[in-house]
This record gives sequence, structure tokens and C-alpha cells, in this order.
Amino acid sequence: MLEALFSALVTIVSGPSILFLILGVMLGLVVGVIPGFGGTVGLSLLLPFVFGMEPISGIAMMMGLMSVVATSDTFPAVLIGVPGSVSAQATVMDGFPLAKKGQAARALSAAFFSSLFGGLFGAVLLTAVIQIAKPIILAFGTGEMLMLAIFGISVVGTLTGSSIFKGLVAACLGMIIGCIGISPASSEYRLDFSTVLEVQNPIVMYLGGGIHLMVVAISIFAFPEIVELLRSNKAVSEKAELEKSGWLIGLKDFLKNKFLVLRCSFIGSFIGLIPGIGGSCIDWISYSHAKTTVKDNENFGNGDIRGVIGPESSSNSKEGGALIPTLLFGIPGSGGTAILMGGLILLGVDPGIQMVDTQLDLIYTIIWSLAVANIFGAIICVAMARPISQLTTINFTVLAPFLISLILFAIFNSTRSWGDLLFATFIGVLAVFMKRFDYSRVALMIGFVLSDSIETYLYQTMQFYKFSELFTRPIFLILILISIFSIYSGIKIINKKDEIAQSKSKILNLKTIPQWIFLFILTFLGIYTILVTDHLQYLGKIFPISVGIFMITFCFIIGVQMYFGNTGAKVFHDAENLVKGKKEIRNQWLTIFWFISPLFLSIFIGFFVSIGFFVIIFLHKIAKKNKVFSILSGVLVWIFLSLISHFMVMDFPPGILQSYIELPWPLG
Repeated sequence: MLEALFSALVTIVSGPSILFLILGVMLGLVVGVIPGFGGTVGLSLLLPFVFGMEPISGIAMMMGLMSVVATSDTFPAVLIGVPGSVSAQATVMDGFPLAKKGQAARALSAAFFSSLFGGLFGAVLLTAVIQIAKPIILAFGTGEMLMLAIFGISVVGTLTGSSIFKGLVAACLGMIIGCIGISPASSEYRLDFSTVLEVQNPIVMYLGGGIHLMVVAISIFAFPEIVELLRSNKAVSEKAELEKSGWLIGLKDFLKNKFLVLRCSFIGSFIGLIPGIGGSCIDWISYSHAKTTVKDNENFGNGDIRGVIGPESSSNSKEGGALIPTLLFGIPGSGGTAILMGGLILLGVDPGIQMVDTQLDLIYTIIWSLAVANIFGAIICVAMARPISQLTTINFTVLAPFLISLILFAIFNSTRSWGDLLFATFIGVLAVFMKRFDYSRVALMIGFVLSDSIETYLYQTMQFYKFSELFTRPIFLILILISIFSIYSGIKIINKKDEIAQSKSKILNLKTIPQWIFLFILTFLGIYTILVTDHLQYLGKIFPISVGIFMITFCFIIGVQMYFGNTGAKVFHDAENLVKGKKEIRNQWLTIFWFISPLFLSIFIGFFVSIGFFVIIFLHKIAKKNKVFSILSGVLVWIFLSLISHFMVMDFPPGILQSYIELPWPLG
């Protein structure tokens, strides 16, 4: 074994392989920095170039890209509050507040070292268990998969704001959004407005395909943060000078919390090993673990460095775990490994249990590629951390049009549909008020991510097992106990918050009317879900109707609490005080208008043309920049979109103008 490991290391660091590995790392850094791309998109773009390559070189380039995305996606998560990929969602919670405090370099440094350790931990674990992984994977039946998904929902209690019921309502809303599209059990279309619109209506056709993960992730995190920063009319960072020793402080934070790093790395690798579960929720589970197991956790969500270290350790370690079922059984452990498996097949490598017997050296080559790529990626990211973090000192009004353009492009790239842009706008506006009234956006994301898994595994468990049989399975019982402990921890944390700050004055006045209206809208969404799914088959309606009933119940409890002045009653006033005493605060609806204005402009003149004009107009009218700077900026955006369109073979949505006038690419 040692000889095979050493031989694989020599293979990967010698000849052209190391050059292709570094090329993959550089591509992965770029892919991770662009919000909405992620490893799945990056590998998809790489497949045409991999085809026909020598297997070792092709594997090195793919592994280089895949390994580093979970490191470089930290840049946008920390600097602008937008997850670069789904694995950086939880990093936003504390990374972005740290950037606002002028500690972006510290947050990035701690994240990179944690991510490096997690990646190496995953590689070591993959090496250690490659021979014994088969019985571990086979021990997980649909019952265990169901409990693992329920465990993901159970962490909602530890990630809510002032009220656990607001977190539960948000989770229910996420599950309702996850129900949009085809029912996994009955293959019926749900919540697509087909009961009131024609089947061929564009809205019905779009919703019938379901909502893409990145559309929801970017909308609920990026939209509210950009609106708030535009209102405040200041830089992201509250300090003009970033600490020179930020990277060193981040390293010290990493070393100080070494046991947290180790635990979260193990969580990431273990859950990543289970196909179909981990990719989108591992970081939240690790974030919850960090919050419930450390002392003095009151600052989580407001800039606690441990809220960065925990999820970053697990998000990179999951790749090693996800490779185990991919290589041994040909069952992708995540979206990225699904594309990787396709690339291996293109290179003439057939993943499966036979690889252990006939191509063990190739498995070790993949492992070394994973480890070496993480080292190169971390070194480059640490070197870039300080200069890139200087971006946070620029007034956000100048950065806003570029970020809005990038975000809209990332959303459109999800499925390349007009529907993504429109639905993202709806969810984004909803998320603005969720943040204002302290409804957990994290809970919404968890509910959405796990909705399909819970429903699918619930039906499969009902078919494959008798109820009594489940309680004879040790792993199932262990997961039940872990979920109960997670719920108990969440309730304990919320109760502690209530003891610290609680308002007992009855609130029913004009200032709280927006809260009541928002609560009414959420209640209506729960009622609507029940009404429009009641005609479906039993297996198609039981899940959405159950979620709708729970949502209505939790909304009622929140209404009672608000009326009697309990938990969450003063959120509206707190949200308004966030900008108290600051000058030139912009109207909230005006900032929302500027965010969505390029979409309305796109309806008339097309997406490509409108984005450039939006940048020019925004910089000149809102940021007060001169005409030359504004026009050059708009032209640069057009050039960037043209290059992306060319290399990704992408046509942007046309407007009414293009239907009457035939324009050349990329205007047409």
C-alpha cells in the first residue's frame, strides 16, 4: 500500500500532470469567486477539454478544479455576503459581518486554513477507508437516509433569530418552495398555477420544472444584503484600514479552535460519504454543531470567527467522503462528483468496486490530486486574501451595479431561463422583509434543500419497512437521538435569548402593521399550498399539505406572541434602528427598485443590452461618477458578458426589441 501511495505521488507531481493540476486549481479559483458557478458548473465547462486527454493529466485537472472551489468560494461569501457556491452558504452568516467590521482578511485567512485542513482530512480519510467503506455505505437504508435528512431540519432550532417559531415558519416556506414541480412519489405537477392558467403558459412550464438551488441561495442571501448596504450608502467594511496582520490572526484563530476544525472535518467527510444528502447542507449542520458545542456563542451570526471555521472545515472535507461511493460503486456522492464521474468515463476509467482490485494506483492518484490541489489552492488564496479584501473599503454604491449584474447573470446561468430571474426577484424581495422582521433565511434554505430528500425517503421508507422494523436498526436509533439533542439545544438557546432580552409590552400599533401584513402573507402561502394540492393523489399531496398545516399553526403562534408582546415583538423597531443616526439613508423600496430595474429594462431591450445601460446609468446618477468612467464601466461589463456568452455557448434572454429588429450577436 505504501509503495502504491508513493508511486501515485510521484506520478502526480512529475511530468505534465502537475501543470494540468495547477491549471485546474487556477480555473477552480476563478469559478469559486464567481457567485453561482460552483464546482458542478466548472467541471461541466471542463468536460469538453478533458475528452481525449491522457487519463492522469485529465484527472489532475478535474481534481484541481473541484478541490479548490470550496476554498475560493469564500471570497464572495465574506466580502459581499453572496455565497460563491452552495458550500459557502453558512460562511456568509459570520464571514460577512466580520468583513463589515474591517476583519475580512482575518475571516478569509481562518477560512482558508480551515478549508485546507478539511481537504487534507478528506483525502486522508479516503485513503484510510477505501478498503472498508463498502459495509459502511450499505448500512444506510432509506430509513437512515430519512433520519439524516430530518436531522438536517432539526438544526433549524439553533440557527433561528429571536423566535424558534419564526425559524420553523421559514423552514416550512423553504419546503413549500421545494415542493414546486413534479412530485417524486406520484409524478404529478404541484404549485405550478396549472389550476388557474393554461398548461402551455410560460409560468406553468417554468414552475413545472422546479426551482434551482442557486436561484434560492443567491436570492435570499445576496438580495437583502445589497439592499441594506445601498440604503446605508457606505463601504462594506466599517474601517478604512484592514489589519495588516489579518492573515496571521486568522491562522491563530484556526489553531486555537483546532478541535472544532477536527470535529467539523469529520462531520463533512462522514455526511459527504452518504450519496444524495450532504452536498447542500453539510455546512449548515457543521455551523449548527459549532454553535451548540462552543462556549460564549451569543455572537454567532454577528461576526464570530468560529462561525466561519466550522462550515469551512466541513465544506472541503466532504469531497473526500463523496469520492468514496463515486469511485467504489459508481454512485455520485454530490453534484460535483457526478460530473467528475462523467469525466472519468470520458477518460476511459470505469468507476466501480473493481477499481480497488484492478486500478488501485489510479485511486491513489486521485487522492494525491485532491491533497496537492488543496495545498496549492490554500497558498494562492492566502496570498490573495489581503489585496482582495481591500475591495471592502470601496463605497458600496460604486460596487453595487457590478455586483447586481454578476448576481443576475449567476441566477440566469442556473437554468438559463427568464423564470429564474423573475422568481429570484420575488424570493429576494421576500428575503428583504424576512431579514427585517428576523425570520431566519438560513431555515428557509435548509427547508428548501432537504424538502425533496425528506419526501422521497419518507415514501421509500413507508414502502420498504414496517414501522416496528425501523427501531431495530442501530444507525436509525442513533440518528433519532442526535436529532432530539439538536432540537433540545435549539430550544435551550432560544430560551436563553428570551431571558436576556424580552419585551412584554403589548404591541398593536401603526408601526407594527408591516409585521402583521408580512405574517398574513406567510399564512396565506400556507393556506394556498393546502388548497391547490388537495386534489392530488395521496402520495402527491400528503407532504405539502402537512407542511402547509404546520406553517399555518406556527404563524398563528407568532401572531399570539406578537399581540402579547413576547418573542420577536420588537424586531421591527430593532431593524429600523439599524440605520438610526446615519445620514443619507435611502428609501428601502427605492433600493429594491434599483436592484430589479435591469430586469424590467430587459423585457424591452434584452438582458445583455440592459445590463450595460444599467451600470452606466447607476454609476452616473446614483454613484455620482463622471460620464467617461460610467460609460467605460458599462462597456467592460458588455465585454465580460460577451466572453462568457462565447465560451459557455450562451444566449441571453431577448426583449421585445429583438422580436421586431434582427440584431447581431450578442445583442440579438
